[in-house]
Amino acid sequence: MLAASASPVEPLIRLRGAVIGHGRKRIAGPLDFELRPHEFLVVAGPNGAGKSTFVKTLLGVLRPLQGAVEGRGLRFGYVPQREHLDEIWPFSALEIVKMGRIPSLAPFRFFGREEARRALQILELVGLLQEAQRPFRELSGGQQQRALIARALFAEPDVLILDEPTNHLDVPGERAVHDLLGSIHREQGRALVVICHHLAPALRHATRLAVLRDGDLVAGDPEVIHRAGALGDLVDDDFVIRPAAPREAAT
Repeated sequence: MLAASASPVEPLIRLRGAVIGHGRKRIAGPLDFELRPHEFLVVAGPNGAGKSTFVKTLLGVLRPLQGAVEGRGLRFGYVPQREHLDEIWPFSALEIVKMGRIPSLAPFRFFGREEARRALQILELVGLLQEAQRPFRELSGGQQQRALIARALFAEPDVLILDEPTNHLDVPGERAVHDLLGSIHREQGRALVVICHHLAPALRHATRLAVLRDGDLVAGDPEVIHRAGALGDLVDDDFVIRPAAPREAAT
């Protein structure tokens, strides 16, 4: 296994000899891995390689079958692969965003003016301020995804995690969502973890890539991993990583 080089910065999460899986079924490992502050991590791999299981183990949703997960009481914002909302309830985009902080509200406490102002600020950040009062079900696929990203951001997470955030979007919509994530990463310095199937748009912004394959993990600089051939059939022969902006090492 190619392990990432040690970082002088204390990691947000560390896997030590972690074997990941469901029940007693081993999917991958043992894995040694660190999620560092301020990095944009893309998680890739063939279907069934354990990408979602790997990320859920980082989140603490799943316990490793062996080994340990070490963290420090982080707040996570999670955008799932698919979102199903009952269309009987005509939630607006603004109401969807406010749902991101409901778990943290004290009993019998309601949103005040400051929370409402912050929710509108986040809608503006994701380019949906003009759609604040529009029913979520009437938004386009790309707009719905932006609203769900805004909902996750409203929880003020230390780490924003997205599971296949551009599924079912067309090419312009896919690129727009990844450009938004790149902007959030640059402007807020927030750590992002993105599970991705189509790598080209995501790797324009990634600072690090983790590839799961055959029960093993390769993690490091995306260009180095690509040149080493670790991406294999995950990319086309003419695939080239072209960063949208110069990448800086996490600090």
